[in-house]
Amino acid sequence: MEDVFPRKQEIEAKLFEEKQRSELIRDSLSKAQQLTDNMVTILSQFDDRLHTLEDTILPVHRKTKDLQRLQDNIEKTTSALDNVIGYHHVVHDVESVLRQGPNRQVEKFLSCMERLEQAITFFSKNNPDSPELNAVSSLFVSGKDSLEKEFKAQLSRQSKLPNAEKIMMLANEEENEAGYGHLPEKTVEDLSRIAHWLVGPGNSRGFLEIFVEIRSNNLVQSVQGLKEFGKNKASGGVSRKQSNAMTTPRKAGNRRARVNDKKKDSGMSKSTFSTISEDDVMEIEVEPFIAMLTGYAQLLMIEQTTIQQVLPEKSRRKAFDSVITASMSFLEKSGNKFAQFAKQCMNKHDHPSIVNIFPAMKQLRKMLPLYEDILRASPSNKSVFRTMISDLELIGVKVLEDFTDCVKIDPEKESNMPKDGIVHELTRNTMLFMQQLAQNVEVVGGMLASQQMETSNMSSSGEIYLSKRITDVIAGLKLNLENKSRVYADSSLAAIFLLNNYFFILTALHRHDLLVLVQVSAPNIEKIYNGFINEQKQAYLSCWNKVHNYLNDDNKALANVHPGMKLKDKDKQAVKEKFKLFNNDFEDLVKTHQQWAMANSDMKKEIRALVKHKLVAPYTLFRDKYRMVQFTKNIEKYLKHTPESVSENIDRLFDQCST
Repeated sequence: MEDVFPRKQEIEAKLFEEKQRSELIRDSLSKAQQLTDNMVTILSQFDDRLHTLEDTILPVHRKTKDLQRLQDNIEKTTSALDNVIGYHHVVHDVESVLRQGPNRQVEKFLSCMERLEQAITFFSKNNPDSPELNAVSSLFVSGKDSLEKEFKAQLSRQSKLPNAEKIMMLANEEENEAGYGHLPEKTVEDLSRIAHWLVGPGNSRGFLEIFVEIRSNNLVQSVQGLKEFGKNKASGGVSRKQSNAMTTPRKAGNRRARVNDKKKDSGMSKSTFSTISEDDVMEIEVEPFIAMLTGYAQLLMIEQTTIQQVLPEKSRRKAFDSVITASMSFLEKSGNKFAQFAKQCMNKHDHPSIVNIFPAMKQLRKMLPLYEDILRASPSNKSVFRTMISDLELIGVKVLEDFTDCVKIDPEKESNMPKDGIVHELTRNTMLFMQQLAQNVEVVGGMLASQQMETSNMSSSGEIYLSKRITDVIAGLKLNLENKSRVYADSSLAAIFLLNNYFFILTALHRHDLLVLVQVSAPNIEKIYNGFINEQKQAYLSCWNKVHNYLNDDNKALANVHPGMKLKDKDKQAVKEKFKLFNNDFEDLVKTHQQWAMANSDMKKEIRALVKHKLVAPYTLFRDKYRMVQFTKNIEKYLKHTPESVSENIDRLFDQCST
């Protein structure tokens, strides 16, 4: 019980505290309710006031809005009136600017022209018969004329001829100067604004004709500058006529040959050849054409840039075609001269002169991809360069075919044959021409392959076709030489003639990689011609067989002759006859063969050595055998020659000049 009482007191104390707290809360709630009621009263009064204010303001707002609308209408009307008044005053406002012209004020001038255009539209729509329309129209036309004149003046003034040497350096990538040859930036800006206005609001195309005329003339003069640059580079500014000094075989029936006396004196044989006089040679300018061809691409790119910068897009393609027409025609005409020259080479059978056009053909092929890219949007002009190449290749192949025919049918006339068996002029010129062709495998091979409709692996197929062509020419040459050799009555001279010519052919094959080229289609040609040469060596040596046979002891009675032996009269006579025949025939052969020529000094030494080998040792034995035998009282008459003199006489063979 003692514990319960304190616990009870504690609970009662807490209960009292809670009651007091509850009273405080109740009082607070009562005060809050009063505040709430007061606030509700205030808000209700404020709402009433707002409704009252709204009823008062809304009519005022509506009236204000109506007044604003009226004000806007007044301003629009005023603006429209000002605009109409402005159209009537536009002539007065812009006349001074238009009279000054667009020079140095293109933007301001175009702004005035836009005002005139608007005025024309207004009067045309609202008062087409008004004098104001006539006034603004007249001023508009005058302004448009001024713009065209300004366009022409600026374009003419700034279209300067580029330096030809600079263009060539850029074309050859020796320099890289972006923007060279282009119009100044300010000029481009003015011209572009004028051009776009004229083709648009101005509805004019006259300026395009101006643009084409100026840029076309400028381009033609630039191409001519490239041509002069090429001339100066090639010959110091002196125009020269291209002609190859070499002559080539002609078909029978053409005009009589003209053979140089110097060739005659040197032992070179004559044939029927065409020597074109200087007056007969068409003028072709290879270096100038190459310079034009190389630099023209750079000029076209400059024109493309100029057109893109200045002209509206829809006018660019037609303008570009028109600008380049004259210069393309000039270049095409220059290129066509090469085809005409090639035809002249064929007609006059001056075939090797065609090599003069090979550099031009090579450059054409090299530049073709670039030109086709530049002119991809101009099919008619794009085809010009491919057509030039095609024409040159076609006539070039015909020249080679005609040359092959001429080699095969060169006539076998005694008057045309070398008296000394030296290399025939036909052989010299043919092999020289073949060497020139071998030095131009890319051009000539491509030319031949193009006519065979070869489009894949042109370089290798071209080499094959050129190899076959040269092999065919050499085969025809050999056959012709064999036919010519039959003209000689002396078979040994025929052998010397063929030996000289075959050796010359083989030697020529070893120059300028000609042999490597020919071996593409004829791998054994070197071996074959060495065989031909050996055959002719043996054919020539056979003429000494008779002399050699005199030195044989075919008489049994003389088989055992020894020094001091006394011979019978018939044996003495037999020995005398042998020595006599040897001396006479040997001397006749030496005398005759001394007048013949051997084209190569090494070959001359070799042939002389072979003759010595055939005669000197047998003669020595024969002479020694009978020198101590009494077969005659006049021994010097029959033993005219010593082994040394025989050798010396043999060294007199082919005393004509060697080459």
